Amino acid sequence: MKILVAVDPSEHALEAIRFVKSVDWPKESELYLIHVIEMKHASSLIPSDGPSSWDIVISEARGKLVAEAKGFLERTKKEIVAERPLAISSLVMEGLPGAEILQAVKDYQIDLVLLGTRGLSNVKRFLLGSTSDWVMREAPCSVLLVRDKLSQVTMGEKSAKIILATDGSSNALSTVQMLGLLTCKTPPKVTVTHVVGRPAYLEGWHWGTVKGAFTPLAEQLLEKAQAEGANHLEEISQRVKALGMKVDTMLPKGDPAEEIVKIAERSKATLIMVGSKGFMGGKLVPLGGVVRKIARYAPCSVWLTRPGKSGKEG
Repeated sequence: MKILVAVDPSEHALEAIRFVKSVDWPKESELYLIHVIEMKHASSLIPSDGPSSWDIVISEARGKLVAEAKGFLERTKKEIVAERPLAISSLVMEGLPGAEILQAVKDYQIDLVLLGTRGLSNVKRFLLGSTSDWVMREAPCSVLLVRDKLSQVTMGEKSAKIILATDGSSNALSTVQMLGLLTCKTPPKVTVTHVVGRPAYLEGWHWGTVKGAFTPLAEQLLEKAQAEGANHLEEISQRVKALGMKVDTMLPKGDPAEEIVKIAERSKATLIMVGSKGFMGGKLVPLGGVVRKIARYAPCSVWLTRPGKSGKEG
């Protein structure tokens, strides 16, 4: 397995590193640490010899940023290796973080990207950063947005409450595979949930005098969706139990993203895991609005799982 971790000195990124050190990754996994430098973070640039010395000043500033980044990555690498015997490569890039991360995903055939992100603000709304949103939308692999103290769960400092959200498709299988990576000292409690939404195409039929005629049809379709959802939850919950984890199931009705976030808030969840289609016909399927809303408003870490190009997790 190939894992890419975006690294900088921020607390959010450091939590991602702590999570990496706390997980027993598959044998022969490869870890890539990437730090993207931006010239806007350089100290104030003042040419001492007039405009002609700008090139020298910029070159020196860039060199300083690169040297600091390499030193930071080397220290981080030593910290990880001291606890996890992983093959680690350091990448220092310059440019837009989102673009450079996505390019590294492509160049090194990454299976999982870890990004440290902020939690909820005091107005109960999480503004997903442009880098996180960009990577989630366009990365062809799984993406984990690390918030709060996720590493405390895998290190056994507190028990985990995990929401495994499934849309009823086979994508849930790749989510269960990723769930199996969490070698928690205390078995986590997993709530497998599927939200039954109202068929959108029925909404328009309920206007006017024909509303009564289509109500029975709508009820039949909802009953069928509930039955199929219950069967899917049972299948997935059995797979989770096989991992030695405690399992509950929930089959709410309503808007999928809103219901999943509500469940996470009520249960004080540590992590939400949700699958996305990944590839279809060799092309990346655009990230759906439900997953983006969950990532934006979730009060905890969010793990988006995507199958590889072959339809299986790499």
